[in-house]
Amino acid sequence: MLLQRGNFVPTSASTSLFLLCQSMAKCLLLFFAYLPPAWFIGHGNYFGHHEGLGVGLAHNYVSKYGIPMNLSDEQLDELKWRPKRHTKLDATQMINSSGQQNCSDENFILSTLLRDYDKFRIPGGGNVRVEVEIWVQEVSKIIEITSEFELDIYVTEIWTDPLLAFAHLNPCKKNISVDGPRVLPQIWNPLGCFVNSKDAFVHKSPFGNIFLQLYDNGSVWHNYRIKLTGPCANTFNRFPIDQQRCMLFYESFNHNYDQVQMEWTMTPILLLKENITLPDYVLVDHKASSVKRLYPSGVWNELVATFTFQRLYGFYILQDNIPSRTMIGVNSLLSLTYQFGSVVADLPKTSDIKAIDVMILMAMGFIFSSLIELAIVGFLVSNKSNHQIPHKCSENMICWKCPDATAKKIDKYSMIIFPVCFIVFNVWYWFIFMGRLR
Repeated sequence: MLLQRGNFVPTSASTSLFLLCQSMAKCLLLFFAYLPPAWFIGHGNYFGHHEGLGVGLAHNYVSKYGIPMNLSDEQLDELKWRPKRHTKLDATQMINSSGQQNCSDENFILSTLLRDYDKFRIPGGGNVRVEVEIWVQEVSKIIEITSEFELDIYVTEIWTDPLLAFAHLNPCKKNISVDGPRVLPQIWNPLGCFVNSKDAFVHKSPFGNIFLQLYDNGSVWHNYRIKLTGPCANTFNRFPIDQQRCMLFYESFNHNYDQVQMEWTMTPILLLKENITLPDYVLVDHKASSVKRLYPSGVWNELVATFTFQRLYGFYILQDNIPSRTMIGVNSLLSLTYQFGSVVADLPKTSDIKAIDVMILMAMGFIFSSLIELAIVGFLVSNKSNHQIPHKCSENMICWKCPDATAKKIDKYSMIIFPVCFIVFNVWYWFIFMGRLR
């Protein structure tokens, strides 16, 4: 080394040594820059991409040991660390949206919950509270001959199972939706069913319509869409202004009252359509109640859903029960008899006197009376010539009136009496039967 004019000038040997040290420093810098940041942080569960993190760590490292950093912008860009393709992550952990906190995914939570789960064990040892709700989608038909009705509904069951709580697993979401048809058979459920249904099946188009959602506190929400056929307590005493009541009984098939308590929610029955109307009926009322049903094996908690349908009687009144003066005669009587037979043929064979029987019989009575009136008038007119008096009546003689005038008067009175009597009958009829209906 030489001193020239007070400055330090390295010789050839010292220059070579200096260049060698600088090259080694650059190599060391590149080595540390391409290491993953987890090597510096001290744990291996950090996966992510932070722009320029490698440069920052390398800069801190070389600055700590006094190695000068003389890199161009292009070289700095090359030092930016980008994660290479790594192996499959452990299913127990994942990075949330902030990239700062680990949380458990749905697959890990579900596998952990079902690993040692016993589906035959009643949650809490018994006395499970199950809330039930029914959503009525559509009423398809009411079959009067077999006294049954068909409808599509959604059934919701909500209960709590402490063994399915997963808040301690640090979940990413507070609730998870799972594959209902696959998971439901693997967990405990109240096994609720409509015990008085004649036929029922869960919709499977395009897949099984079963919804199952788990909450971190152990609550379970089970919902499924079902088509079922239930019974109706049909009474035809007031036909065609009658009402039909159809009832569904819902309870746990396996668990009695000590094990499962069925309860309605705050809104037990919800109509998904504002008006449910059929060709002959309209749904006018629905209510929910609960009873305790005694069986040989114990007491069961039973939920009752009652649907009331009002018959649309306008069809029957307009077509069968409005007699008029134009229906006087044999053809009118036969037509009414034929129509009455057609209506009765669609009803079950019962010995009860129905409201429509009273109306039909009275209508037939009015028609028969009009026929009698017609026969009397015809008889008087046909004997007109035989009953005419050839001389004038004096004040001291009793004279028979003209038969033609008598026939006209009978016809005139009939035109007033028949409608008035029919109106009075209708007032009495509708007042009596509609009053009973209310």
